[in-house]
Amino acid sequence: MSIVTWLQRPPPRLEDLHPDSTRATLQVLGIAVPRMLRSTVATGTTFLLGNALFGVEIAAVLAMIVVGTIFLIDRRAGRAGFVAALVLVFVFVSALVAVISRSLPMFFLPVAAVDAVVGIGCLVTVLMGRPLFAAATADFLIVPPYLMDTEVHASGARRMTYIASGFFLGRAALRLTAFFLLPTGWFVAVSIGGEIIGDVLLAFIGVRVNIGRLRQANLFLGEART
Repeated sequence: MSIVTWLQRPPPRLEDLHPDSTRATLQVLGIAVPRMLRSTVATGTTFLLGNALFGVEIAAVLAMIVVGTIFLIDRRAGRAGFVAALVLVFVFVSALVAVISRSLPMFFLPVAAVDAVVGIGCLVTVLMGRPLFAAATADFLIVPPYLMDTEVHASGARRMTYIASGFFLGRAALRLTAFFLLPTGWFVAVSIGGEIIGDVLLAFIGVRVNIGRLRQANLFLGEART
C-alpha cells in the first residue's frame, strides 16, 4: 500500500469499532491522526524548507498550496476536510504576516492570535447552539445518519468544542511565552512540537470521551428501529 493510499483510508464505521473503548479509540486515531499530522507537519515543513531555499515569500506561497491541496483531496474523497480547512485558515493568516514582515518567526507567531480567536469563537458557537466541532465528526468516524440529529451527538459536539476552546487558548499562551522567552530556533521547535503533541492529545480526548456514548445511543436506536 502506497503512502498516499494509506493516508486516504476512510474513517471507520461506528458499528465496526472494537468492543473495548481503548482499542476502539486507537482504531479511530490510527486513521485520523496521520491525516491530521499530514495537514500540520507537511505545511510547517514546506514553509521551513521553502524559506531555506527560496526565501520567506515563496515559502509562504508553497505552504498555502500544500494545505489547499490537502483540503481539496479530502473534499474530493467525500470527507468534510474539517482539520485541513482549519489549518488553511491558520496558514493563510500566518503566510500573510510572514510575507509582510519578511520574517520566519512571524509565520508561526500569528497562529497564537488565531488560536485565541478560534478558542473564543468555539465558546461563541456553543452559546449560539451550533458547536464548531460538530463538523469534525465525519473526519474521524462514520456515524449512522439517524444519530447525527440526536442529543447524544449534540452534547458530544458541545463537550468537544469546550475542550477545543481550552486547547486553542492554551496553545496561544504557549506560543506567546516561547516567542518572548526563547531564541528563534527554539521558538519554531516549540511551535511545531506543541502543535503535533496538542493535535494528537486533542484527537485522543475527543474520540475517547464521545465514542462510548455514541455507541450506546447507536445500540439503543438500532434496537428501536428493528
